[in-house]
Amino acid sequence: MPAGTTLRFDQVPLEDFLICLMQYEVDVRTGFLPPAKNLKESRFESSWSALSADERVPLSLYLLQETDALSRRTESFLLVHAPSAAAAPLRDLTLRLRHHLGKNGQPALFRIDPRYGLTAGSAMEPVDPAIRWDRPGTYIALYLTEDPASPSLAVMEYVPADQRKRFQELFQRYNQVSPATSGLFKSTFKKLLGENRSLKPARKLTYKLLRSLAAFLSEEQVHEPRISLIYKDLSPEDGKRVLLDPKLGAFHLSGQDRFVASLGELA
Repeated sequence: MPAGTTLRFDQVPLEDFLICLMQYEVDVRTGFLPPAKNLKESRFESSWSALSADERVPLSLYLLQETDALSRRTESFLLVHAPSAAAAPLRDLTLRLRHHLGKNGQPALFRIDPRYGLTAGSAMEPVDPAIRWDRPGTYIALYLTEDPASPSLAVMEYVPADQRKRFQELFQRYNQVSPATSGLFKSTFKKLLGENRSLKPARKLTYKLLRSLAAFLSEEQVHEPRISLIYKDLSPEDGKRVLLDPKLGAFHLSGQDRFVASLGELA
């Protein structure tokens, strides 16, 4: 079970969170929100007119972190999730999201799934030609990095040799850069050579990034946006000082610090 306490808020109206964030930025000492250094994960949820003005589908945006076991490199990434019927609009929305992040000084690269391509769970543009049918949900992973050799992005060694050309085409198309051949092996080799000092330190999630994502969703005119937040290593007293609706929050001595246990839940 994960170590450390968890303070969790679920389904907070996004407008309420932004009001608290504005006050927090004016005077951090008053504790309108916990320190950003304790933020582990965040999730935005809304309904979205992806297919037509009259037909809304659920849209979720997860802001997560993961640490590669071999390189010990921690990276932040976004998962943008919707029903598979909205795969094409989801692709276009996530392309706009990457552009929005870039304008605000945050580089990002798409993860191309070794089998599904850009849209995991959707048969829209698969790497593997055997994939013909959609799963119920689809998601796109956008890593907050400019390094195509990141272990999470350099996955071509998992692609069969006869499908690598297709993988390279999709990676180049959506990232405007060629894929690295083996981020995992390169990171492991550096570790064995004692070069860990060259690895980037763990990236922390920031309130600036949450504000930027909220602005993007506003531009996209999503409906009824809500945000959920997971904080680690806080005390019950810390939680009581937060000005978000206490009915939407809960304190846990352990566990409860993941929005999804595995990516399989999203497809």
